Amino acid sequence: MNIFLIIIISVVGYLLGSISIARLVTRIVRPDLNLNTVQIADKLSGGTTTLNGIGATTASMLLGARVGGLISILDILKGLIPTLIVRMLFQDQKYFLIIGLAIVIGHIWPVYHKFRGGGGLSPALGALLVLDPIGILICVLLAFLIGIFLLKEITFILLGGPFLFVIWIAIFNRNWFNIIFIIVLNLLLVIALLPDVSRYLKAMKAGKTNLADSMDAFPMGRMIKKMMIKMGLEKKVKN
Repeated sequence: MNIFLIIIISVVGYLLGSISIARLVTRIVRPDLNLNTVQIADKLSGGTTTLNGIGATTASMLLGARVGGLISILDILKGLIPTLIVRMLFQDQKYFLIIGLAIVIGHIWPVYHKFRGGGGLSPALGALLVLDPIGILICVLLAFLIGIFLLKEITFILLGGPFLFVIWIAIFNRNWFNIIFIIVLNLLLVIALLPDVSRYLKAMKAGKTNLADSMDAFPMGRMIKKMMIKMGLEKKVKN
């Protein structure tokens, strides 16, 4: 691969990823709302907490599921469309994986917003859809079912899809470049969620280990919790 082209693709991907869809949509829907300074009730501590990430789940908690869902879709497209274009332009090369990774990095640490961005999961899913759409969809669904019905563990619900995708690619694709790419992507997602994971671990030490309380430790977990309640899974959430 051409090093000069890799640098250009990486820079372009990072700058595209740094565009905060959540902030743009919020500015249109609620111009008076500043996502950077919003505090929400923290059921785990009994006080309030300032949200660490600024993304679709943050907007969903403040503006509703419809707005959050729209932002999530746009974030997925932010990762999918540039990655797909690069794959079509360079069909025999792995440049599309590089721009996908750069977009996720930009989303998590956006240069336009003092390096404070979202968790990176939505644009990551967009990039992974270009690599293997059937595989990532199966892995995300499987992670959700395992996390809810077997492990009752919110972190696996959130990150299990990309993690299982490493196994999927290792079995069905067997390309080391692809495997390394997905492993690095998983590491980025884990790093992005570290502040929330820290709060979750403190909640576990305090004895709040049920699924409902652990969901409240993560902005995306709260969104999933609302979705499950609407789907009639209240008992599963509370158990």
